[in-house]
Amino acid sequence: MMVDLLVDMRFGSHLYGTATPSSDMDYKAVYVPEGRDILLGRARDSVVLTPPKPGGEKNGPGDVDHDAYSLQRYLELVAEGQPVAFDMLFAPEAAMMRPPSPVWREMQANSHRLVSRQAGSFLRYGRQQATKFSLRGARVVTAQPGLAVLEAAEATYGALAKLGEARAELTAYVADAQNAVLLDLASANGQPLTHLEICGKRVPFTASIRTAREIVQRLVADYGQRALQAARNEGVDWKGMSHAVRIGREALELLETGRIVFPLAYAPEILAIKQGQRSYDAVAAAIEALLAEVEAAAARSFLPDEPDKAFIEELVVRSHRAKVLGAV
Repeated sequence: MMVDLLVDMRFGSHLYGTATPSSDMDYKAVYVPEGRDILLGRARDSVVLTPPKPGGEKNGPGDVDHDAYSLQRYLELVAEGQPVAFDMLFAPEAAMMRPPSPVWREMQANSHRLVSRQAGSFLRYGRQQATKFSLRGARVVTAQPGLAVLEAAEATYGALAKLGEARAELTAYVADAQNAVLLDLASANGQPLTHLEICGKRVPFTASIRTAREIVQRLVADYGQRALQAARNEGVDWKGMSHAVRIGREALELLETGRIVFPLAYAPEILAIKQGQRSYDAVAAAIEALLAEVEAAAARSFLPDEPDKAFIEELVVRSHRAKVLGAV
């Protein structure tokens, strides 16, 4: 896809200084939509410059992500205080895949008009990510053994046998599992009916074993590869936790200095967390402490409460006008 790129850069761990041999390649870009698309109101907020992988498959070593934001969408992300926007804004020359356009140079030179105390949202985002993936990891620890029990029951009793046939096996399973339970609920005729509940998914004992196995199989698949890795790490997604700490440290740097320097001076700390070389309790405590530090830093920061919206609008108007005039 041919688009007018204002900037194109290496992103992610290769920008932060936390890349490992298993890290995939991640690129980000900003573009100005074509004049006709602007005039017809069909300009897209973002485009993918590499074809999507089938079935939502995740990247592995050597795979590439290459996403581009429209200029207007990118500046909206800046105004919202989104981490991705500021990481891009302060990316150094060494990260660029080609010389940036004069518009991007102007934005970098005027970064003080784009950065605001909205950067305090950095850590809250990171904390949400860490919590989400840690929870997913804990749930996979429950769901995977449940799936194994159901697969064995299906082989023993047959796919069409009622789930209740495996009551003994399921009772033993839930006795040692978190997020799994057998509970009696009223049926349509008012009589109690036993259900298997795993991570919020309920299956009545009158359903077939195959139906129950398929439901739990989808549950495990939905958690994704990062959550499965978290399960192998006793429910901790170290990559998610490292992102939370990185984002918190970046927020402090931005609120205190008005910019972020890449590669990150604290990259070794982030990499150690990413590789599981720190205790969960220590990292969780660090995230809690960072949240308090970021909130305090936002309160005392010299940064304005909001970015210069007039400057942002002028950048978009000027860039779109040039594109539209060039199209007519």
